[in-house]
Amino acid sequence: MTQSFKQLTGRQRQDAGIALGPIIFIIAILAILAAAIAAGSGSFNASTNTEGNRTKASGLIQQGENLKIGMDRLTMENGVAWGGWNINTTGTVNTTDLFAPAGGGISAPSIALAGNAQGDVWYYPMANINGLGTTADKQLAVLNTTQGICQEINNRANGSATAPGIDAGGTMKTNGDLTTKISVNMTSASVLYGKPVGCLQNTNAADGNYYFYQVLFIQ
Repeated sequence: MTQSFKQLTGRQRQDAGIALGPIIFIIAILAILAAAIAAGSGSFNASTNTEGNRTKASGLIQQGENLKIGMDRLTMENGVAWGGWNINTTGTVNTTDLFAPAGGGISAPSIALAGNAQGDVWYYPMANINGLGTTADKQLAVLNTTQGICQEINNRANGSATAPGIDAGGTMKTNGDLTTKISVNMTSASVLYGKPVGCLQNTNAADGNYYFYQVLFIQ
């Protein structure tokens, strides 16, 4: 009986050994997974940024289309002549107001997609975009944005993921400089020639920003 008990307990001690092989294998697999995740994190972030820019570009293009619809209502349904409209967020009553129910019938666009969502505003200059109608001025809507969004706007609207540059003087946000410089230099930005929707970079050192534009009315 004693000998049988010793033999039994001896077999138990032998069977109770730690299985190191499977544990080492699992640790190796975890190490490989960790390395793969670390290597892929950079491309994942880049992909996330790209998708974000695409979504924001689509949003800006949609806002531009909405502004164009409101301007069409002013000019076609209300019969407002060239320059007779009022594009001001405070104008919400008259049939000539873009942002009035009786006028353009649309709300003022958001600045959430602007380069500076706390400080930027929409601008509504008159300027000539070469290749659209005559050489007379057109009514534009303009908003400052970022390079990535700018490139995606042109990619979606014009089939070219670039942001062509023009020298728009010290600032492109003021109507005067925008009107003058776009009229003179847009021809050199061939990607945007004749395009009613697009985005460009002001290459002037004092204001190297990116600007989305939508043509609202063509003479």
